[in-house]
Amino acid sequence: MITLRCSAQLLRRLGDVRGAEVPASGKLGDWYARIVATRPRHLVLCTNERSLLCVVIPLAPQHQLLDRFVEAARHRINQIPAPAEARMKERPALADVQLGRATNRSVIGSMNEFTYAIDAWFAHRSGDDLEALGLWLCDTPCFPLRTTWPWREAELLLTGRGWDDPSATTRVLPHPPDPIPRDDHGH
Repeated sequence: MITLRCSAQLLRRLGDVRGAEVPASGKLGDWYARIVATRPRHLVLCTNERSLLCVVIPLAPQHQLLDRFVEAARHRINQIPAPAEARMKERPALADVQLGRATNRSVIGSMNEFTYAIDAWFAHRSGDDLEALGLWLCDTPCFPLRTTWPWREAELLLTGRGWDDPSATTRVLPHPPDPIPRDDHGH
């Protein structure tokens, strides 16, 4: 069981159907979600509390949001560079997802930074490839993490290895082909 910890704005949109506070049963812990207003549609940024791995899904239709989240989160977990057995042990936690209120300010702050990155992504790219966007966010250095890298953090959480364990191997996932262009001032 996990809790999808939603921003107040998202909880209002979903009807504020929160369940009882229950600790997460998976090693990755709970996930956080917030609305990201983009054009032509609104998106939901979902970020894992312990690793800061991200998935980006459409908000509409709202009644299918939890199903889309579970599918996207399972897909992202399958991409973690950890043994298949460790990844498979994490999947049952997604069988029962309840809604809750976002409480971890560090995760909320990281999601605010990811929101700026999403705005930059859409300002400099055409198309609507949410999987590529999610992978790009997962490759973003995150200084609240011990390892700085969401992929490495997720791998270590699933395998139980220490952050300085040389046997932990993080593979590089495919990046979108072109970096976001910067102007003369580095923006």
